[in-house]
Amino acid sequence: MASLHELADGGALFWSQGEGKQTFRLIVLRSGDDVFGYVNRCAHFGVPLAEKVEQLIFKPSQSLSCNVHYARYGWRDGSCQDGECDGEGLLLVPLEARDDAVVISAPQ
Repeated sequence: MASLHELADGGALFWSQGEGKQTFRLIVLRSGDDVFGYVNRCAHFGVPLAEKVEQLIFKPSQSLSCNVHYARYGWRDGSCQDGECDGEGLLLVPLEARDDAVVISAPQ
């Protein structure tokens, strides 16, 4: 999926697989040795949080925001922190770092 060394501490990257409407888009975040993955879809409005990683609005290791309505979500749990997403959160995809690889892990 991704290599841990490709992702700076406090950084984000996009990962996708598939084509067209069948594309699965994921945002991968890193905080130290911890990695977090979320489906690239705003819980409030249903649009991608950003189309490119360069457009992603985030505070390293703290929060990320939708660049359409600026709903803000927690870095570690995807929960709504501010905006019109109250009571909603990002869809978590469990990830873990194994050696240098970031992989999807089994939910706990």
